Amino acid sequence: MIRPIDWRDLTLLYRLRNEGLCLDSHMAYTSSRHPLQNALLDVLTPGRRTSTLIARPEEAGKCRAVGQIRRRANQPYARLTFIGPTEALTEPHCIALLDALNQSAGETGAQHLIAEVDETNTAFESLRQAGYATYARQRIWRLIGSPLGDATPMDAAWRTEEGSDGPPIQSLYHNLVPALVQQVEPPPATNNRGFVHWDEGELLGYLDVDRGTRGIWVQPYFHPAAEQIDDLIAGFLVQYSYPPSKPIYVCVRSYQGGLSNSLEHLGFKPFTDQAVMVKRLTVAVRHPARTPLPALEGKQPEPTAPFSPIENHKPAS
Repeated sequence: MIRPIDWRDLTLLYRLRNEGLCLDSHMAYTSSRHPLQNALLDVLTPGRRTSTLIARPEEAGKCRAVGQIRRRANQPYARLTFIGPTEALTEPHCIALLDALNQSAGETGAQHLIAEVDETNTAFESLRQAGYATYARQRIWRLIGSPLGDATPMDAAWRTEEGSDGPPIQSLYHNLVPALVQQVEPPPATNNRGFVHWDEGELLGYLDVDRGTRGIWVQPYFHPAAEQIDDLIAGFLVQYSYPPSKPIYVCVRSYQGGLSNSLEHLGFKPFTDQAVMVKRLTVAVRHPARTPLPALEGKQPEPTAPFSPIENHKPAS
């Protein structure tokens, strides 16, 4: 049986908080990966909706499973944020739970559901059985402490994004990101938390940054014409003086793999390699549905106003 959570499940969510997987890396490394906290706090967060389901196995002695998804109102996709416990991922009731989460995401208006998982993890095969497919790969790099290496930080190379930077940021995104990924993830929203690097009137770099209680998340976009990437990243770290005690996570997608060398020179360490998977919840309409219009199918339109008779008058002599 699969059902939404209620007050009786709060103890279960608390017990499983460290026994499952958070499949949203951004959330896991900046805020909280605990399903109980997300279920309670997201009710009070405008523009964000979290759905949590419980699956009870038919066999006695099997543990119940918990699944959670999250969707923001302005996004066409939802994210699979939690599934657990880990040992239940291969059980039939957990596969059924994934199917129920897919349906729940579709009911909220999401067009697809995204999950990030290590390909060596048990959850990878479970997600494939539930209809997920890999559309991108990413490596997450982590830095704890001050940057190392012999890079020379560029002074004032970055500034906080402004509203006028929106179109150039979207243009940079469309030029860098493969079309397959663009079908799933829209361009980053301009929310005054990112940083831009302009050179001779051209946007060559954008960093989508989110600061949380657990760490700082950076999603980089660099134009191929950008030079001295090591110095640019070092300048960003120095210019904004991030506390050395808080880890910085940089997510590098496979199509931006050239950044890995620069991060390694600055002291970043590979933290995890992940497959970014998607479950499509809608089907594209490939053939248009044609409806005949009576006025164009051999029928005469009916007049909407009465005709006035025209009388012939002889001209006055």
